[in-house]
Amino acid sequence: MNFGHGRVRSVAFGIAFTLMLLGLVIGGAFYLDPAISAGTWKPQRPPLGPLVVSALMPIASLVMLSLFERLFKPVGPRKSLESYLLHLQINVFYYFMAGIAGVLTAMGASAIAHRLGFKLGLIDLRFAQGKGILALVATVWVAAAVGDFFFYWFHRTLHRTPFLWAHHKMHHMDPELEAITVARQNWIEVFIAALSISLPMMIFFKLDNLDPWQLGLVTGCLLTVLSTLLTIGHLNVRWQVGRASFLYCSPQMHRIHHSPLPQHRDRNFAFILPLWDVIFGTYYAPSWDEFPPTGVEGEKEITSFFEAQIFTQREWWRMFRAWRKRRATLSG
Repeated sequence: MNFGHGRVRSVAFGIAFTLMLLGLVIGGAFYLDPAISAGTWKPQRPPLGPLVVSALMPIASLVMLSLFERLFKPVGPRKSLESYLLHLQINVFYYFMAGIAGVLTAMGASAIAHRLGFKLGLIDLRFAQGKGILALVATVWVAAAVGDFFFYWFHRTLHRTPFLWAHHKMHHMDPELEAITVARQNWIEVFIAALSISLPMMIFFKLDNLDPWQLGLVTGCLLTVLSTLLTIGHLNVRWQVGRASFLYCSPQMHRIHHSPLPQHRDRNFAFILPLWDVIFGTYYAPSWDEFPPTGVEGEKEITSFFEAQIFTQREWWRMFRAWRKRRATLSG
């Protein structure tokens, strides 16, 4: 691999900026999130070790998946090192914002419940406490099914509403679909998702505690592995499950969703359980060895971290200007 001086400087800057963003995630989990939750800017000083590990666990899992997919022959183009670092930065900042959104959502759900006079979790689905590993696996699937139901309708709305599609299309514009594409989103996404998925889940359902730290080392590791296996849809690998595609969202299933081909448009919205697509009429059964290209036709790929953070705002401004122009034309 040929590394010129310019590319070396670019990669070195990318690594340094990524490390800075990781520090932001740790700082947010250690100080900002607890401060927002407590309603005071005085340091709360939660246990640093478990907090750092839990804050970085999603990012570590993502990097491990990225390394894992490199062990297999890709089905589409792979990212360059520079592109990978850019996408890693976008993911890291997304997780930082997700921490803030999570705290605000929990506070909002609690406030709504208090205001309306009910306890959070109107439907109690807890059943696994003290019943062993198999019960824990079952509760992971229950939580996945409930979460994916809300995700399905949230995701479908993003595609069917022009205003929200202008935001969401950044995720689909990636022609090099890989594990690192998973949180390729503008930061506004976390707040839309919190209102559409997390908030109703908190209000309506009470689920078993799935915190890996509270479940112990072995059980926590099992839970982490299982949860990771449920979210591998963006992997750039030739994995397919044939006729069982309606049971599990394999990388092939989700690649169909990212395809720009007409027959694949608005199909396979679920991310874990295609069951919801089957029930609501958006399921597309991929043929054997059907691995289409990915991306959005006519859209220019993002090239910087800053562009990713202003992408939604820029697209919405363009929509507003186009609407204002049409209105001026009609009134003139």
